Amino acid sequence: MSTDRETVRSYDAVAAEYAAEAAVMPEWVATEIDVFVTELSGSGRVLEIGSGGGRDALELEKRGMSVRRTDISKGFVELLRESGFEADLLDPLTDDLADPQRPSMPYDGIWACACLIHVARGDFGTVLGRLAEATRSGGRLHVSVREGDGEDLSTHGSAAAPRRYVETYWREPALRSALTDAGWIVNDVRRYVGRPHDRWLSVRASRA
Repeated sequence: MSTDRETVRSYDAVAAEYAAEAAVMPEWVATEIDVFVTELSGSGRVLEIGSGGGRDALELEKRGMSVRRTDISKGFVELLRESGFEADLLDPLTDDLADPQRPSMPYDGIWACACLIHVARGDFGTVLGRLAEATRSGGRLHVSVREGDGEDLSTHGSAAAPRRYVETYWREPALRSALTDAGWIVNDVRRYVGRPHDRWLSVRASRA
């Protein structure tokens, strides 16, 4: 699987709580949404990987995009459906990425904000390649990963409701190579800092 199963179970257990915590959009994510939408001229069909509580999808739709919400966590998918949105349970490493509404048409863009951090390094290129295959020529990609070396196991929550997340860190040269090898043209890699010591590499890329 592309994501550690304990990580998935952690998200399943706290989906509503996590969505509430992430409801306020960081300024850097808002900036990336603006750029992404502008690059797509304000319209098109977007595959969102890791929709979570649905915050980013709503902002993309406000700006004119059509979004397919997906997540590997059943908890998030159920939460989105309960809120009245269509959402699909999807593992980008193994599942069919074709759009059920338009199975013969590639996506105009892929939005994968702060979610592929949970993909194992050995699977990362495969996931990027599958996303490229599902995207039209010239289509756009946003992907953001944590900056750093190696992997880490982070724990949050409480003893009664623990959260256990496996995360993979990246440096810019290796990240650029992985994207290029997978069929993407890297237009820009930006650095952002969230919480203290929470450093992100944010990629703007287009389909080769």
